[in-house]
This record gives sequence, structure tokens and C-alpha cells, in this order.
Amino acid sequence: MTASENPDGYCLIKERMTQALRHFKELTEQNVLAQVWAPVRNGNRYALTTSGQPFVLDPHSNGLHQYRTASLMYMFSVDGENDEILGLPGRVFQHKIPEWTPNVQFYSSKEYQRLNHAQHYNVRGTLALPVFELAGQSCVAVVELIMTSPKINYAPEVDKICKALEVGFLLTLLIIPMCYGFFMFVKYHVMFQFL
Repeated sequence: MTASENPDGYCLIKERMTQALRHFKELTEQNVLAQVWAPVRNGNRYALTTSGQPFVLDPHSNGLHQYRTASLMYMFSVDGENDEILGLPGRVFQHKIPEWTPNVQFYSSKEYQRLNHAQHYNVRGTLALPVFELAGQSCVAVVELIMTSPKINYAPEVDKICKALEVGFLLTLLIIPMCYGFFMFVKYHVMFQFL
């Protein structure tokens, strides 16, 4: 049973994610949008949405505010077999591994369906992490960090989001491997185009 099938569990996870994002906001001074993608039933399937989910946003960034509004229109499959249909949040949710890029504008529109919005609102660096409950091994959400500047080293953001998730009794299981081999998660063609 997924959290979205259990209203009490879903509300608890949403409350914990809200608490974690508030703590993350206290830890960071960057111009960043942090938003949660959670699974909801869409007909007889499940899809990730950020609509109605917790988020934190730098109040001085109109571009990130507009990008957040654009993201509300999207839903990403969690049971698709094609990574292009999954979108970035769906890939992270299904494969249970982080995905990041120094600049989303290096993706194709098939890889990153929000590419036109990213270009229009000057979105660059993006990091998406799977979120797990402490007691379980199933992914319950994806937290996405979005910035308006290109970024290669996400170690400080990973550390901050880990600390924030601990406050909400949530975790991302793949942080330890990322600390020792973070470069392994970047798409190689993106890295070479950036350099």
C-alpha cells in the first residue's frame, strides 16, 4: 500500500516533508526552489505531482516563483517503462537514485519536459533526491532543488537536505555513496557540454 492509498500515512509524510523543508530553508541562504513530488492516483495509475505538496522558495526570485507555478501543471508517471515518460522526478522515484545536472538546459525536451519553462525562467542547476521513510525501503517522494545558476558541486546542498530530512524522520538512502562518488550520478554528455 502506498502512502497515497493510506490517507493517514500520506498526511504524516506530507507533514514531515513540510517540517524538513522548513528546516532546509533555515539552513540555506541560496536562491533556491525546493519542491516535493509525491505519488497520487491518476485514474488506475500513479503519477507524481508537486501540486498540493510542500515547497520553499526564495521570495526575491520571481523566475523561480514562475517556474514553481509552471511545475504545478505537470504530472510524471511512476510506473512507466520509458525514462522519457517518467521525467526527472519519475526517474528518481522509480530507480531510487538521485539525479542532478549542472544545467538542465543541456537536457533534451524528451529528457526534461519542463525545458521550455527552464529556459524562459533561467533555471539551471537541478538536484532531485528520492525520499524514504526511516522504517521502509519504498520511495515515498522526491525532493527537487532548483537553482538559477549552474552548479557542479552539490555536496553542501546534499548535506543540508539530509539534515533537514532527519528532522522529519525521513531519509534519502543514497547520500553516503554520493559523498564518495558524487560525479558518478551526472549524465556524462551533460558534464562534457558544460565544460
